[in-house]
Amino acid sequence: MNYNGTGINDSATIIGKAAKDIANGAFKAAKLGPDGIELAAAGDVAVGILIPETESPRTGDDVVVQVKDMGLGIAGAAIEAGALLAADANGKLVAAASGAFIVAQAMEGAEEADQVITVQIIKAGYAAAAAGSDTGDDNG
Repeated sequence: MNYNGTGINDSATIIGKAAKDIANGAFKAAKLGPDGIELAAAGDVAVGILIPETESPRTGDDVVVQVKDMGLGIAGAAIEAGALLAADANGKLVAAASGAFIVAQAMEGAEEADQVITVQIIKAGYAAAAAGSDTGDDNG
């Protein structure tokens, strides 16, 4: 089917304005805020990952975010291959805790924080509690 003249965009990236200064943004999870693109914080709904060429954009600068497919992300801690990943407080990727938004899956492990790894951006919703874990419901 041909979609000439429609608004369908099959690009793996989007370009937006930085909502605020972003220090050392490469490989970090990003979110869409009311004023533009900013780093995702712990558990935030991330739209994707800032591309490797992102240095330290200032407020209002154009930034490019990879929103799908295979890419690179920076670990916020040790990560196992196959782990579902969410943003930490600094936009780095960590194993998704219960209730955190899953932005990617690790295609390889990271032995420590600040290691750049291959990830698949999947935006899979929110991480569920592990089977058999306490939900806090004490109603019997």
